[in-house]
Amino acid sequence: MPAVPTVAALLATADDLLTEIKGDDLLTPAGRDRGAAYALRIALEAAVDAALAAEETGLGGLRSMRAKLLCLHHYAGPARARRAHALWNRLSAACKYHHDELGPTHAQVHAWRAAVGSLVAELTAPGAAAGFPQQRGDSALPTEASTC
Repeated sequence: MPAVPTVAALLATADDLLTEIKGDDLLTPAGRDRGAAYALRIALEAAVDAALAAEETGLGGLRSMRAKLLCLHHYAGPARARRAHALWNRLSAACKYHHDELGPTHAQVHAWRAAVGSLVAELTAPGAAAGFPQQRGDSALPTEASTC
């Protein structure tokens, strides 16, 4: 069984692909950008898996990333989950080759690299789920008197 690459190694791979090397004729710029997008998507998926595993959710049997992203909504908060879902959707579209569509631009992949890096840092930070009310035990809904 091959070793699973770490999130940091995948982000480093994306950085390497985004850095142009003089005299490297093996990869086209478009191929480098698509490869970096693929590495970023895998890094995001690994970070989501790690975040759910850290919460001891018992969700190890989930195979669908869409299902994991729905669960992330509860464990990491709605804002992080929305960002992760939007990034994953864009990266998934960028990874697929469509003969009638342009691939991702270098600027897009650089922006995704920054977004994935910050989201991974948030998901792996200690106590990342502490700010979400259901994780603190504050499951009571606000009363009407307190919202007026």
